[in-house]
Amino acid sequence: MNDKNKKYGVIGTTVFHLLLLLLLIFFGLKTLPQEEEGILVNFGDTILAGGEVEPKQAEPEKVEEVTPPPPAKEPEPVIPEPEEETIKAQDYDDAPVVQTEAEKKKEREEWERLDKLRKEQEEADRIRKEKLEADRKAEAERKRIEEEKRIEQERLDKQAADIRNKTKGAFGKSTGDSDSEGEDTGSGNQGYTSGDPNSKNRKGSGLGNSGSGFDLTGRSLVGGLPKPSYNIQEEGIINVKIRVDRNGNVTSAEFQLKGSTTQNNYLKQKAIEAAKKAKFNADKMAAAYQEGTITYHFVLD
Repeated sequence: MNDKNKKYGVIGTTVFHLLLLLLLIFFGLKTLPQEEEGILVNFGDTILAGGEVEPKQAEPEKVEEVTPPPPAKEPEPVIPEPEEETIKAQDYDDAPVVQTEAEKKKEREEWERLDKLRKEQEEADRIRKEKLEADRKAEAERKRIEEEKRIEQERLDKQAADIRNKTKGAFGKSTGDSDSEGEDTGSGNQGYTSGDPNSKNRKGSGLGNSGSGFDLTGRSLVGGLPKPSYNIQEEGIINVKIRVDRNGNVTSAEFQLKGSTTQNNYLKQKAIEAAKKAKFNADKMAAAYQEGTITYHFVLD
């Protein structure tokens, strides 16, 4: 099949070239036309002139040939080289994270531990705030009590001063320039208005060392002073320090060495028991807890 096609190709090519040659012979190859012959004309530079001698030909002006500068060579465009694309191929696909039961349990325990720590911190903060608030209230109460005591003391001092002014020189007692007399601390005239101005005893109920008495500024007894019951042959003075609330109740009582002449344990116990039974007048304006003394004089039968 290929040989047959080659054969047809050669025959076709030959016929084509023969036809082309015949066309050139008949239509393309012609003789060029001959120009007409004429008379040669003298060289000159004008058509009207006279004379027998051929003038000398003027030398043609030399024209300096100016060589044009070579055209500026355009810079060849710089074709940027294509950047190589960095293809990050992932070597492997991320596998889904699957937690085991042990890991889940550990994570749950960690969350529970953190939640417990948070709650403990919140509780500690709450307790700290409550303590600060309690301390603030206690400090405010302390200042209030001190202020009430100060006001009460000023009132009592004024009252005592008024009494001194009224009773000054009433008992024929020699008075001096001093505004205070007594064996304890404080200002005023130690003793009782029912006592003897000439007595040197400043303890008791106004009857000297033979009786008992109390010292609680601004307060009075409700009823009589409870008497201790005792059955031993001992004598001496027991001074009991007491604390009284606004309602007049004795909230505590304890032995006080100052003012006491004996430290007999039996007498001290009986004096404290009797002092706790004492009742004083209620005073809403008094301090929350007011301190004073009760003095018992034990004598032989």
